[in-house]
Amino acid sequence: MGGYGDDYDYSTDKEVVKKTAKAYNVSHKRDYVETREKLPPPKNKILLTKAEFPIVIAVDVTGSMKTLPALIFEKLCLLYNEVLYFLPEELKDTCEISFAAIGDAYTDSYPIQITDFGKGFELDENIKSLYPEGGGGGQSRESYELMAYYYANHCATPDILKSPRPLFIFIGDEGYYSKVSRSHIMDLIGDKPKTDLISEDIFNDLRSKFDVYILRVEYSSSGEEEGIHKMWQKALGPERVLMLKEPRRVVDTILGIIAANVDRFDGFKERIEIRQTPEQVDEVYSSLDGLRVENKSYMYKFQVLKCPQCGGSLEKIPEHNKPRKCPVCSALLVRI
Repeated sequence: MGGYGDDYDYSTDKEVVKKTAKAYNVSHKRDYVETREKLPPPKNKILLTKAEFPIVIAVDVTGSMKTLPALIFEKLCLLYNEVLYFLPEELKDTCEISFAAIGDAYTDSYPIQITDFGKGFELDENIKSLYPEGGGGGQSRESYELMAYYYANHCATPDILKSPRPLFIFIGDEGYYSKVSRSHIMDLIGDKPKTDLISEDIFNDLRSKFDVYILRVEYSSSGEEEGIHKMWQKALGPERVLMLKEPRRVVDTILGIIAANVDRFDGFKERIEIRQTPEQVDEVYSSLDGLRVENKSYMYKFQVLKCPQCGGSLEKIPEHNKPRKCPVCSALLVRI
């Protein structure tokens, strides 16, 4: 991905827009380099932002993700400027991003890494401060629930009832532990709950503050994959659990989620179809298939004449750029 100048302004020039992430990073001496200084746990830290549209991107950096965290962080260096392209004017100066890294609090030295909210060039430094430890406990569970607890309880944002709401996107391949450990909360965050906490309750708390999604990379063990996927669907809802078909398309997929949340999806489609090959566009649209924002369901490929939201019968598949209401549940079906 490209589309920016040295001053962090986005561009609509096709020659700039069509540059790859790698080419852009090389020409501007911007890339992800593993940090030498390790972030301490966010004990007694309150994360503050006055941004009206704050975004959190939390990446699983354990061993099962292999080399993907470094690839994803390199791509995320470009996220902020593309976000600006899709935001309405009133939000362009009030969008900030916090990046985070998820490990395993039972086994890792750096299981929860948090960066401050920021914008522009400071985000490059924030990303570089994250350490992809590559650990994990080897039981198809990592400490997503501990990260959820932190942002649900220690992140101060403006009025959460406004639209668009703050956005939180997990990226990873594994499930979460069923309980948030009391000792982990005390040791790493500084709170003192009386007991362990139920993880599903914590995800509900997070969802009361953010619109929450997960971009899932398929887990390496096929025997565990179905259970992991269902676990996340139960925690967030099926429409918030999206499969990241190709990790190299991670920024474009995040942008699709953001564009849908700010009602700029048509502009997103136009830009990605200029910038990417048909095969790359297909990878992104496949990942976004099933996305739901408020009463809109975004669908890429309809296999049958049924509403993906309620299962009701449809007389006709929606045409491109012509959303169609489901006659049963009234969901607005948008064909990608």
